[in-house]
Amino acid sequence: MDYTTSKFLKNNNTKKSFFKSFINKSLICIIIFLICLITLKNNPSLKEKVYNYVFNNNIAFSKLHDLYDKYLGGVVPFDNLLVDDTVSVFSEKMQYTKKEDYNSGVKLTVDNNYLVPILESGIVVYIGEKEGYGDTIIIQQVNGVDAWYSNVNTNIALYDYVEKGSLLGNTKDSNLYLYFQKNGKFIDYKEFI
Repeated sequence: MDYTTSKFLKNNNTKKSFFKSFINKSLICIIIFLICLITLKNNPSLKEKVYNYVFNNNIAFSKLHDLYDKYLGGVVPFDNLLVDDTVSVFSEKMQYTKKEDYNSGVKLTVDNNYLVPILESGIVVYIGEKEGYGDTIIIQQVNGVDAWYSNVNTNIALYDYVEKGSLLGNTKDSNLYLYFQKNGKFIDYKEFI
């Protein structure tokens, strides 16, 4: 067997093992999903508990992602084939003239209609009104911290994935309220801004 034949067989085996691995991961996910669906359909009390949990709590997408990566590998098994041809047009750091404590968070004095940058990448898990804060966007960051941005107008939709440094929206006036939470506990904002 010469070198080119050996190289061809090696490449062919690598492609087969990649395809086999991808199919196995897909089948495992489908089986787990179907087992969950059958269990929920046959157990109404469990179904009600799951629906109440999903609709009343924030889902820790970062934990689900970590579990998937740990047991099944990357979400997309061919990451190296993907080409990112997007160009960021907004990449800013947080700029403010004054900061003061506010309800376990911080109130930043910024320019009117300040363009708010996202401090850390994550998933938008809440958009709406929060008492004492006004219009609020909550981003569950990849580090597991929930970041609240309040007094902000945005065009971002619920469950969008947002990148660090990209545009979240603009403030309604010269105040921006930030609040950080992990596992239901307040975190000092000084770690983040």
